[in-house]
Amino acid sequence: MAKKRGRKIPIPFSRKCMMDFIYFSKKMSYHLVSAETHFNLEALSALRKQCAKPVSWYAIFIKAFAYISQQYPELRKHLFSYPYTYLYQYSRVVAMLAIEREIQHENMVMYLKIDSPEKLSLESIAQLIHESKTQTPEENLNFRRFLKFNRFPFLLRRLYWWMGIHLPIFRLHYFGTFGVTGAGKDLTSLSIKSPVGINFVFNSQTGLFRLFWDHRLFDGVIVKHMLTDLEYYLNGPILQELEKMAQNETSVV
Repeated sequence: MAKKRGRKIPIPFSRKCMMDFIYFSKKMSYHLVSAETHFNLEALSALRKQCAKPVSWYAIFIKAFAYISQQYPELRKHLFSYPYTYLYQYSRVVAMLAIEREIQHENMVMYLKIDSPEKLSLESIAQLIHESKTQTPEENLNFRRFLKFNRFPFLLRRLYWWMGIHLPIFRLHYFGTFGVTGAGKDLTSLSIKSPVGINFVFNSQTGLFRLFWDHRLFDGVIVKHMLTDLEYYLNGPILQELEKMAQNETSVV
């Protein structure tokens, strides 16, 4: 009997989106570097477990990093190369959280946009994240727009990508000021290449935090101060907000 050969299959929708993402990421002349540290998250972790509905670690880190971004203008800057090279500083913070969803029986990474998270409560951010994981993509405004964009014709998608890369207003809308993802236990082996110039990953179990940034925006010296302030904010204002949440739950009971 003749051996069965393989067969050609259409490229899934999810892979087409990733192909666009990688295509334009490669065209960007980022000089990404990284710095990592370990945060003491014991108090946060213990208090979080006391809450009836533990707040997402993503909500905690997104709010903390957004707050630090307001304190350090360097985290709100981006280098543009069209029509000439210049730096642009945004006045507000926008987070983009990578969320894995199933689309057409394929796992696909989509992005939840959170505007000015430092002004939102932890509960509000956690609710947005929860909805992004439980609502159907058609019910979620962020994902609905994402799917609509990726179904545009090839040339139209390329045009929107070009605007997102080269025009400040479109960049903020499409990519935000920083990106967030998770890498589980293999955090140290993670490599990031994306249209977003500032990204971070963390491991809530070990306290490991790694920041990736375009070296042209700022040097590593200031990162030490950023990370020190970030840990202070996590174990200060964020911890206090969690305490209030736990107290409110107790008083209701």
